[in-house]
Amino acid sequence: MPAKLTMPTLGGLANPKFRYVDRDHTNIADTFKRARRALARAQQEAQSAQQTLELEPEGATVVTLPQRAGRRSA
Repeated sequence: MPAKLTMPTLGGLANPKFRYVDRDHTNIADTFKRARRALARAQQEAQSAQQTLELEPEGATVVTLPQRAGRRSA
């Protein structure tokens, strides 16, 4: 069986948008700020996407069900 030639994907270092920044020009504080902003944005989008559920809407009538024979309430 002949060997299959596998080419690298455009991820990582082969990506044309990748920019190398050496350690003298890297600001870890800015990196963490950017990560925190992205996390906060994702959480805000996730929370705004969820719908609220009203368990007891205004003006709802609550009806108690009759108990079965032989059962006691706790």
